[in-house]
Amino acid sequence: MRISRLHIENFRSIQGPLDLDVPQIAAIVGANNTGKSNLLAALEKVFNSRWLTVNVFDDAFRRTDNVIECVDPSGQSVSRSRKQQFDILMQSMMDLLHTDEFSRLEKSIKDNALSQLGFDPVQHADKLDFYFAPFTSLDFYRAIKLFIREGEFTIDATQLGGGVQNSLVIAILRAFEERRKHGAIFLIEEPEMYMHPQMQRSLYRTLRDIGTTNQVIYTTHSPHFVTIPEYNEVVLVTKDNDGTKTRTSSLPITAQRKEKLRKELDPERNELFFAKKLVLVEGDTEKLAFPEYAMKLKIDLDREGVTVVEVGGKRNLPEFVNIAKSFGIKTAVCYDEDSSDFNKDDKNAGKEAAFNADLENLKDGATTIWKFSKRFEDELRAALGEKKYQELCQRYPSQSKPIRQRLIANDLESGVPDFVKNILEWSVAN
Repeated sequence: MRISRLHIENFRSIQGPLDLDVPQIAAIVGANNTGKSNLLAALEKVFNSRWLTVNVFDDAFRRTDNVIECVDPSGQSVSRSRKQQFDILMQSMMDLLHTDEFSRLEKSIKDNALSQLGFDPVQHADKLDFYFAPFTSLDFYRAIKLFIREGEFTIDATQLGGGVQNSLVIAILRAFEERRKHGAIFLIEEPEMYMHPQMQRSLYRTLRDIGTTNQVIYTTHSPHFVTIPEYNEVVLVTKDNDGTKTRTSSLPITAQRKEKLRKELDPERNELFFAKKLVLVEGDTEKLAFPEYAMKLKIDLDREGVTVVEVGGKRNLPEFVNIAKSFGIKTAVCYDEDSSDFNKDDKNAGKEAAFNADLENLKDGATTIWKFSKRFEDELRAALGEKKYQELCQRYPSQSKPIRQRLIANDLESGVPDFVKNILEWSVAN
């Protein structure tokens, strides 16, 4: 089973018709209160609408004085409340269906959960026990509940702390992956909750493995759960006066483009999907200097939702611009007119000049271009004057170029050059 297309209207924050082609793996991103969770809630509403639970019965069903005559396994007639008989029958069903396969599933979850919690599944097998039990549902498979037994105490897994619950979620997903099941649909809200970065990356790999034969749809605020090479899996959610909207990239995905982007794989670059505004720069020099200048202007880039992304060289700028454009993200592009990415022969052959012209042609209503005369350092030297620039450089000897520029930006005497001020004021303008 797989969801290929989703149509929603008049549901919570989704007012007008929302049509979405749903990828095999869908990462739903967007700011808080834009309606990401409502997409999952709508799907859950559809999937759960046909399943009856004991909760749909009236209060009379639960009353202890609502007694019926039953026959126990020995053939004796006994009186029980309807609710008590319901629970007994559900437990009998659990015993009947608790096959060897089900026992192996419980063991797999137990072993994976112990590993997630820092225990050795073999040496510490007696630390915790995990088992499933039925609860208030008339449908067995949709009603199993996970319990943890520690010593004499039995605890519903939903009563545990968030970190432990997420460890159990990972364990269940990995148990599912081990059994090579297929055709399922997973709906997951913020899988990164309570996880340190290493575990986030590990869980993301697990989700991708599961997603080869199942559909995985999840919301996330973490750059560890999206990657630029898989930009076609990202669903960007926004909200305006007309309610929740979604955007997906219309940029064609090719093997060549994906491999090129894979070389530039970096979780920090993945932040572009979460940005209200994006500032693309060639390398670390501007990436380190711009935030320092922003602080001088009392601009909090993080609070404003502005992300400065270095793209790993001038030649990579067009690819990142096109991805940002395809999601409608307002973008500033900062590039050196005379870049070290082009050798002397390329410059003499006019290749860099042609590349610069192509960058300028990317300018439109959502994309602004800033060109530094020769390089960022030359632009700064011209703004400060040669004497002041050399004086500042001499204060920070034996530093790499990016670090020196960050320290100069942090220096009170450098001020904020107009060409930098213009970029930063653009980033926070409406």
